[in-house]
Amino acid sequence: MKKFKEIRFQGAPVSEGIAIGRPYFLRPLEEDVPDFEISLDEVDAEVDRYRSALFSSKEDLNQLRQDLESEGSEEAMSTIESHIQMLDDPLITKDIEGKIRQNLRNTESVFRSAIQDYETRFTERSDSFFHERLVDVKDVTKRILGHLRDKQDAQLSGIPARSIVFACEIAPSISASAHAAQVGAFVSKDGGGNSHAALIARSKGIPYVSDIDTEEIEEMQAEVIIVDGYTGLVIADPSEETLAKYQEKQKHLATRYQFFLEQDHLPTKTKDGNKIKFFVNVGNPHDLDTFPYLHEGVGLFRTEYLILQTKEFFPTEEYQQKAYRKLIEKMGSRPVVIRVFDLGGDKTPSLFFNRRTEPNPALGIRGIRFLLRNQQLFRVQLRAIFKAAIGGNVRILLPLISDINEIFAAKEIIEEVREELKKEDPKIPELPIGCMIEVPSAVLICDAIAQNCDFISLGTNDLVQYTLGVDRNNPSMSELYYPAHPSVIRLIKMICVGAKKQKTPLTVCGEIASNTLFTPLLLGLGIKEFSVAPRYLPYVKHAVREWTSKESLQLAKEILELVDPNEISKLLTEAQKKV
Repeated sequence: MKKFKEIRFQGAPVSEGIAIGRPYFLRPLEEDVPDFEISLDEVDAEVDRYRSALFSSKEDLNQLRQDLESEGSEEAMSTIESHIQMLDDPLITKDIEGKIRQNLRNTESVFRSAIQDYETRFTERSDSFFHERLVDVKDVTKRILGHLRDKQDAQLSGIPARSIVFACEIAPSISASAHAAQVGAFVSKDGGGNSHAALIARSKGIPYVSDIDTEEIEEMQAEVIIVDGYTGLVIADPSEETLAKYQEKQKHLATRYQFFLEQDHLPTKTKDGNKIKFFVNVGNPHDLDTFPYLHEGVGLFRTEYLILQTKEFFPTEEYQQKAYRKLIEKMGSRPVVIRVFDLGGDKTPSLFFNRRTEPNPALGIRGIRFLLRNQQLFRVQLRAIFKAAIGGNVRILLPLISDINEIFAAKEIIEEVREELKKEDPKIPELPIGCMIEVPSAVLICDAIAQNCDFISLGTNDLVQYTLGVDRNNPSMSELYYPAHPSVIRLIKMICVGAKKQKTPLTVCGEIASNTLFTPLLLGLGIKEFSVAPRYLPYVKHAVREWTSKESLQLAKEILELVDPNEISKLLTEAQKKV
């Protein structure tokens, strides 16, 4: 019998949860790619072999997409859709075939050489968008090479249940193909909290910790691994005492979640009876099938996910109308807030517009700025929204408002589109228009913004980034990206005061809304409406029911007087123990 000696590794928490299982190390395909000359007579056979590899790769991804559709994971489906579209890219199809005929080298060699050039161009770009595209390119490349060499890696096929999967970097297709009953957790050396693999893991409820030396753990030949996705702790060969402690934690979490589910039918009110409204954030109508919890409607429909689900970079008016209509019909009389394309920054479309990459995309042409500069795209989307909205309860949300004139300019375009459509169909409705407040400049004029729109959505993810000057997509800055910073909390209070002054409805829709650590604070600051990821609805609803308005108001008052983020975090943690 092996003598267990507990060893602990501290990493970065990426996806919450507790997992206990045996380690499973993903093996990459060998890096050596055969390279040899081919004759003219062999060219057609090589091209056919390449086409066959592309066809098999697309079949793999289409099957995976079908599996994901039943799960309703928007992040996973969008990522796999983008991989499918890569297989139709001329770079992957015609260009490679042309090079095979021109260079007279075997397919693997030509393909790998072309992809290496592509990777070099992406590596030269510094922003996070290109890093994620590079991860996707490598993922697709591996799949094609596997079919070319008749050695398609099974990856997660047949691994023991609840395995702890280790890899240098978790590819998006790996996290997308994982099932929670099969994969206990992911552990990687590379990969940040906003990577595609991380977003997919969170949507599936699979714990994930990064920034861990996976090779060291493999050399240890550990037999049991514990992954704490809350703290980023990975424990190899835990002691009996540690193992029992985490088994109890797992049991407690499962029991607690079941309890929350059983409470889902209860009214969402504070202990003293104040009604709190709950909406959901979605990027795909299927999300509502997978998590059928009770809610007031859709508080945020992220339409940019539609871009990854069509063969064209920008979806057609007809395609958009169909997607919006599907969601609107699911909601019936409940409201659906459709955020117009939030492009730019970490979702930059510069490649597709043949524009130079911006030196600082987060501070460049993004959100409403992008739409006002690309009005044809904006107008096509607005036409689709108006047509789909007939008979529904639809609202339009403008992203990243930083100046009052952006509202006026957007409203002018919206009204022009509506008037054009009314000539075709008099039933075209007038839709409420809301603004996302995500930057400090918008906070400082939030009363003026509230006066010139019908509702406000507070986007805390970008508000934290722009307030603290911290790139939320940079893993090395994750310890500085801190929502509990006193400046962020005071800005949220200012937004609540400004919206209340103008009697404009306010909803918080960032990740803070889904985090029960912040629930009582948000209540105390004046938030009455939450829009959260469907998975977290039961948790946040329960947290609301555990507080009175007076208690949350007192907590907020105490926190607003603090200037040390650590003290704020400590106070929030103590308050969370209450639930």
